[in-house]
Amino acid sequence: MRTGSARTRLLVTLLAGLAVAAIAVAIATARKTDHEVAELFDASLAQNASLLVMRIGEEVDEIETEHAPVLHKYAKPLSFQVWKRGRKLLLHSADAPDAKLSERLEGFSTVTQGGRDWRVFGVWDAKREYLVQVRSAVADRQHVIVDIMKALATPLVIALPVIALLVWFAVGLAFHPLARVGEALSRRDPNYLEPLEGDVPREIAPLVQRLNALLARVKDSLEGERRFASDAAHELRTPLAALRAQLQVAQGAREATERDRAIAQALAAGERATHVVEQLLTLARLDHQAWKEAAQPFDLHRVAADAIAERAALAGAKRIELALEGPTGLRASGHAGLAAIAAGNLIDNAIRYSPPGTEVVVRLATEGNIVQLRVVDQGPGIPAARRAEALSRFARLDTQVVEGSGLGLSIVARVAELHGSPLALGEGPGGRGLEALIAFPAA
Repeated sequence: MRTGSARTRLLVTLLAGLAVAAIAVAIATARKTDHEVAELFDASLAQNASLLVMRIGEEVDEIETEHAPVLHKYAKPLSFQVWKRGRKLLLHSADAPDAKLSERLEGFSTVTQGGRDWRVFGVWDAKREYLVQVRSAVADRQHVIVDIMKALATPLVIALPVIALLVWFAVGLAFHPLARVGEALSRRDPNYLEPLEGDVPREIAPLVQRLNALLARVKDSLEGERRFASDAAHELRTPLAALRAQLQVAQGAREATERDRAIAQALAAGERATHVVEQLLTLARLDHQAWKEAAQPFDLHRVAADAIAERAALAGAKRIELALEGPTGLRASGHAGLAAIAAGNLIDNAIRYSPPGTEVVVRLATEGNIVQLRVVDQGPGIPAARRAEALSRFARLDTQVVEGSGLGLSIVARVAELHGSPLALGEGPGGRGLEALIAFPAA
């Protein structure tokens, strides 16, 4: 996970982008200014040359520019030459040399003379008798460009810190709601998991919504854990107390028969406690979704047959027959281990609640894209009004009939839900007993 301040990164990014943009604008402005100043100076040269050509019709000696007044700081004395037929120098300014200003007689050219760069413009009169060349120093143009850039840079240099300060305040203002959410979380008691409230910007509203959803899930999980722990403690208290009592009886027994009977009772209590723990652990794994794996095809007939085989001794002790009906090789998609737990719990309940000399039947069938497992017994059944209650944790509708943890059907209901369909409870054939149906997707 990345560390550091998002606000700092945003500020650095914005200010760096602002600086790059300012530099890019300055460069573009400088290039444009250079081009426009060059055009203006060239236009001035061409205009001065045109004016001289217009005066050539007068006496050439009367053309006088040396004492023209300088009316502007950028105005420079005109540097020029007038040539007769391009060969004889008739007139020139004081700063002009005797040689031609440029070998290019017409148009613009740039030359170096006397260690300086000059921009030269040449033009003939209409009769091509007189050649006029005028020039200006390239350095004069550069001075103008530098002055313009200085004038532009001064407000930019002043504005950049102001803009940076505004960006800093704007970023801080934008991050304030996020900081407020962080402060609200930091002030919370760990046990206070109510959703965050208050207006937040649209940009962080999804974050707050997901955070509230997470808080709700954590709250539900903690409440489930508290309920689970308290119910488990209550449910284990009876078998553990019975185990301790029987061990104390065995410890104080004077006769072997009494001691053996107490030990047998203690073992039975231990087995009940073990069964409760196994059921609790199974349900805990389901609640924490630690079972999740990719769905795999499995043989539902084999799962059901193994579950029946594991409980054959329990059924034989009560003189209950176990039967499996349905096609072999029936393939379902899901979690084979969970399917085995569900089938085993249904068969366990059916054996416990069925009277001796009856039959428990496990039926397998397909219906469209669904594979069904039914467990039918001939016990007292569950009234329709109490079937929803029977699927809740630790539900024991008649504790006087048989002993149990009240977790079997709730585990089966959870397994059925994880495989995409609810556990269905109904009456057995002829309105006698209970029929439990769990469905799996067909493979």
